[in-house]
Amino acid sequence: MEKELFNPIKKYFESRGYTVDGEVDGMDMYMKRGEETAAVELKQTLDFRVFQQAALRQKLVDTVYVGTFNPKNMRSKAVRDKIYILKRLGIGLIAVSKRTGRVELISDAVVSPLENFKKLNHTRSEHASEEFNKRRTKGNTGGVTGEKLITSYREDALLVLDALVDLGGEAKGKDVAALSDIKRATTIMHSNFYGWFKKVSTGVYSVTDAGYNALEEFEETVFLLKKNGSEKC
Repeated sequence: MEKELFNPIKKYFESRGYTVDGEVDGMDMYMKRGEETAAVELKQTLDFRVFQQAALRQKLVDTVYVGTFNPKNMRSKAVRDKIYILKRLGIGLIAVSKRTGRVELISDAVVSPLENFKKLNHTRSEHASEEFNKRRTKGNTGGVTGEKLITSYREDALLVLDALVDLGGEAKGKDVAALSDIKRATTIMHSNFYGWFKKVSTGVYSVTDAGYNALEEFEETVFLLKKNGSEKC
């Protein structure tokens, strides 16, 4: 219950010089320290509703916090993503241990500049840009699940597969690389991530039934890849 959060958090802020009361103009916890005003929205778990409530409270007070029970797995991606949103909104997060009642300030109520997060995620940002630039067809539909994405790796693998078929369904890696213009052709066939290839002997690979099926499934993609390739020549 949210009311179990009230007393521990109330004592926490009182120890920092605030005068605190509950249910003031719809706010779960309202407090003042001199001319400074603050509010805490209490919620058992972090969800969109409490984010919305806390953001609306920013219209009324100087500082807003969300008070919740200590998440079971603070290091989980789901929790870290929620803390990120709160930091970007400038909403603080304070957590209470269900077992001990200990109160911990997880993050302060200050807006964290986006640049700080961009620096921390620089590698991932570069990877996204690189992956986008490498994709030739750019034919994926966003917002869908359960569909096979056309990544840059899948595009390369399809060109390798198509070249191997054109070479009679069995060939040396260097010949496939030359025909497909994919330098890592041998590596792709050796890795066999999609199950399209079979190693026949050293440096020689053949097409599996799954490979032939893939050429039918991705016929339009292969057509676009080859068309784009010929237009660049």
